[in-house]
Amino acid sequence: MAELIHANGDQSTVQPRIPQRGFSLSELYAIIGCKTVQAIALADGRTMWMDEEGKLQGGLLIVNEKATKLLVEAGGIPGDEVVGNVLITEPGEVK
Repeated sequence: MAELIHANGDQSTVQPRIPQRGFSLSELYAIIGCKTVQAIALADGRTMWMDEEGKLQGGLLIVNEKATKLLVEAGGIPGDEVVGNVLITEPGEVK
């Protein structure tokens, strides 16, 4: 089951509409709340899906501290931050 990490730090579990099929791209967009996604391979084998254009959006940007920590642990760019909601999936959960 996938984990949704909201920008405010809250976490919840989500599953695809059809679990046997896995998450579709349109489901990722709807869950994260974006139009383009970026996949980051995490150190533990899971994948973090985030809004590829999150930092380019106008208005108040909410840094996702939990997701930023995961990005750093995965070898991300020092000082980089994740903005908005992210979905963490197990291998094979996205088709």
